[in-house]
Amino acid sequence: ITPTEVDLKTRLSKRINLNIPLVSAPMDTVTESRLAIALALEGGLGFIHKNLSPQAQAEEVAKVKRFRNGFIDNPITLRPDSKIKEVVKIRQAKGIKNIPITNGQGKLLGLITKFDYFWPEDEKLPVKKLMRGLKEVITAPVGTSLAKAHQIIKQKKIAALLIVDKKGFLKSIVTRSDLEKNLQFPLASKDASQRLRVGGAVSIGNDAWQRARLMAEKGVDVLVIDTAHGHSKNVIDTLKKLKADQTLKDIDIIAGNVATAAGVKELIEAGADAVKIGMGPGSICTTRVISGVGVPQITAIQNAIQGRGQSNVPLISDGGIKYSGDVVKALAAGADSVMIGKLFAATEESPGEVTYYNGRM
Repeated sequence: ITPTEVDLKTRLSKRINLNIPLVSAPMDTVTESRLAIALALEGGLGFIHKNLSPQAQAEEVAKVKRFRNGFIDNPITLRPDSKIKEVVKIRQAKGIKNIPITNGQGKLLGLITKFDYFWPEDEKLPVKKLMRGLKEVITAPVGTSLAKAHQIIKQKKIAALLIVDKKGFLKSIVTRSDLEKNLQFPLASKDASQRLRVGGAVSIGNDAWQRARLMAEKGVDVLVIDTAHGHSKNVIDTLKKLKADQTLKDIDIIAGNVATAAGVKELIEAGADAVKIGMGPGSICTTRVISGVGVPQITAIQNAIQGRGQSNVPLISDGGIKYSGDVVKALAAGADSVMIGKLFAATEESPGEVTYYNGRM
């Protein structure tokens, strides 16, 4: 068998599939939006760390979900009397270069793109002075397929196609850049709306619930209750609370970390959609040092398989990955996917700072 014939598709959780069995650890030196985007484009998934305010963490999720879309529902819009400096502010903050102009009630009036103004020369001008009117904008009716939108954008050589209803109200938008990304990254991990998938980490108690709600509003696909000791009352209570919240019913909840059959069994019984396995194998994990408790990772995975029984809930091996061969070992031992911290922390997409030691980066 050759590498090109190997299928790396796997399950992250009960309802989420991945095209590669790799996810990034929710650590502040590893995963924010930039790495989560890069990993999702390759078919994996990143978990945004929780060492941020709840609002900032939710915004990192939003950046990933905005990066790649099919039809962008409820797109950001401006009014004709908005100033060009507002257009630039949106572009700089969110990376949006094509902004529909509406009357404030959703009726489409035009479009402004990055080619329609000079910055900062035009910053004080109202949008209506420079925007493209309806006669210059290409639209398509509600119900247009993504394939048809692709065809129109290519034929008309436009940056964005605006989708409107029969009364002229803007419903969604499709951009050339998003369609190009679809072609460049065929294995990208995407949701039903063609947006990149992303996860978020929470702890326990009320803070977890607040973070979960905020990230849910931004479209997070999966949450992980990320603790050193997952086989505990607080983790189980938090898991049950999140699973009972109807606003989170479409979001899978992962719980961990555990390393025993009993721990896996109890988390599954509490409703976990996947279980994270690992007690102390991480490169910076101090659990074994502080508490004196740890389990070799292969043993922990085998324990987890025993605890999972016939439930078939996916298992995520977390920690102990020093070389690429360690990924293979974790998968061979029975893990469905592997969570990595140290190796991803060394990439340019991670938020960690670059340092040098004895002349080495």
